[in-house]
Amino acid sequence: MAKSPPKASVKPAAKPAAPKPQPAAKAPPAAKKQSSPALSTLASNILSGKKKATQDDAARLAASVLGQDEKKGQK
Repeated sequence: MAKSPPKASVKPAAKPAAPKPQPAAKAPPAAKKQSSPALSTLASNILSGKKKATQDDAARLAASVLGQDEKKGQK
């Protein structure tokens, strides 16, 4: 009886490894918001006592501060 040649073992092709998920890229820091020179001057004049704040002045300054707030809502 003749020996048959050894059979080559056939292995299923290995699945390629799934690529590792990359960490989410961090967004570049947003440019810092700044008040207009007119609002800065207004705030300076009020704080130094050169000007008495009106209701309109207070509303403009408050709107500027809230517009620069990065985290919305109460802390």
